[in-house]
Formats: sequence, structure tokens, C-alpha cells
Amino acid sequence: MLVAAAVAFWRGWKIHTGPHAWLGYGLGVAALSLAFWHLTRKSELRRAG
Repeated sequence: MLVAAAVAFWRGWKIHTGPHAWLGYGLGVAALSLAFWHLTRKSELRRAG
């Protein structure tokens, strides 16, 4: 997810303006928040798989 966030921010930066740039930034924020959630959740809640 961290790599996906980096790619999304990079694509948003590359475009600079317009709705597609904001979409890239939004996807970057979403990917960062999912990565943060995944890294901070308690291990006892994880499924044994």
C-alpha cells in the first residue's frame, strides 16, 4: 500500500492540475490511511491463515 500511495502521489504531482490530479492525491491519501490502519491494528484481531 505504501508503494501504491507513492505512485498515486507521483501521478498526481506529474499531472499538477485538474480533476485527475486530485484523484491521484485522493487515492494516495486512501492508500496511506489503509497502510496505517494495517500496520497499527492489534495482532490478536488478525486471522490465522
